[in-house]
Amino acid sequence: MRLSKTRYLRGLQCLKSLWLHNFRPDLRAPVSPALQRIFDQGRQVGELARRCFPGGVLIAADHDHIPEALAQTAAALKRGAETLFEAAFVHDDVLARPDILVRVEGGWDLIEVKASTEIKEVYLPDVAVQHFVVAGSGLKARRGLLMHVDNGYVRKGAVDPLKLFRTEDVTALCAPHLKELPATLAAMRAVLGNVLPEIEIGAQCSSPYDCDFRDFCWKHVPDYSVYDLKRADFGTITELRHLGVMRLEDIPPDFGLTDAQEIQVRVAKSGEPHIDGPGIRKCLAGLVYPLHFLDFETVAPAIPPYDGLRPFQALPFQASLHVQAEPGGKTEHLEYLGDPKSDPRAGLVDFLIGRIGPKGSVVVYNASFEGGRLLELAEAFPRQAKALTGIKKRLWDLIVPFRSNLFVHPDMRGSASLKSVLPALVPGMDYEHLDIGDGVMAFLAYEALMAGKMSAAQAKKTMAALREYCGQDTLGMVEILRVLEQYAV
Repeated sequence: MRLSKTRYLRGLQCLKSLWLHNFRPDLRAPVSPALQRIFDQGRQVGELARRCFPGGVLIAADHDHIPEALAQTAAALKRGAETLFEAAFVHDDVLARPDILVRVEGGWDLIEVKASTEIKEVYLPDVAVQHFVVAGSGLKARRGLLMHVDNGYVRKGAVDPLKLFRTEDVTALCAPHLKELPATLAAMRAVLGNVLPEIEIGAQCSSPYDCDFRDFCWKHVPDYSVYDLKRADFGTITELRHLGVMRLEDIPPDFGLTDAQEIQVRVAKSGEPHIDGPGIRKCLAGLVYPLHFLDFETVAPAIPPYDGLRPFQALPFQASLHVQAEPGGKTEHLEYLGDPKSDPRAGLVDFLIGRIGPKGSVVVYNASFEGGRLLELAEAFPRQAKALTGIKKRLWDLIVPFRSNLFVHPDMRGSASLKSVLPALVPGMDYEHLDIGDGVMAFLAYEALMAGKMSAAQAKKTMAALREYCGQDTLGMVEILRVLEQYAV
């Protein structure tokens, strides 16, 4: 039952998850494509970070060959290696494999590489446990460092790893975690030597990471429960659970909910929507025809793929536009999908300026997102900046009536997202039948196209699926507005 850095971090989040990981891995949910993408991106960032240390020795044996990895590490140290990648050490029956280990005057610096733009609290026990193992193995561990991408870096030409990364000393920040480590290890070993611990579901199921045993631990929770209560913290939810309440509609009338929660619960109990007609009318009064229903799809790679981009900057590669000239009139659909072999932004800018007329509201769903992309495009293309910022000034946010609880439908399940609102207001118009059914699938598909991982036939099919998905978003907005207009009294 050897622990590892990964298992130690899992145990810090939840001891039940650690036990299940050791003894019932069959209950773990399969790795989703989105999570696999995070893993792959982390690996790419780690490999790029190694280029900052030319001459480093990679310990190639993987996690299925730990004895070989330990032997390769010992041999590299004996040969006098100055830098090691993925070196393997065991101390107190805990395994750790630091991303980078660098010989310095007076010892060794341990460097943990993260595909992130900042230091997060969750990274500190990660570095601490590695420091514990490396020092306990006999090496003099001098400092613990975090190496992360610098969000101030802007690509110009080939990616420069020395400029892409920022390295910060977190040794002092890790000290409290190092002090607590022996007691924490003892607690974890006690759990692993016993039966499955009884731990109530809670914030640890998704913080700091989504647990892959959630489906098992949450199997007793109804589809629509107190855990779906809008903006409810786990203190409120725990109080409800102590009252024996699990279903949303069983919440007592005198419990003390917020106004938004009161509406949500009332709608769940009655099965009837909450509709504030005057509020909707006031909200819609700000619309100016012709209407331009706009939606972007984006990717946000850690390593910027084109000049002028920062790490994790959202790169819009697609836009759908439905134009409605007058109230109740027909709509015209226009679309843009960039060539995945090149930077799609210039073509997108031309599309937006050429297809969005000089007058009328630009209807979006969650204006902060589309507005942010328009500002970034304006910064990247200064000659078209005035036109792009002009479009941004005309944005009208369709999410507002739902986020403001002017229209609450029981089938929305407390969510104001487009994927929840559209099928609730327009039955039959959902995303279940689409080959690409959400934004995550869209950016994964486009990244695969960018990487050239598809045959010509697959690429053609994927491009068609992307067009259908993004087109449904803007057509869905058209239909949602038609429903709202019926209640604007």
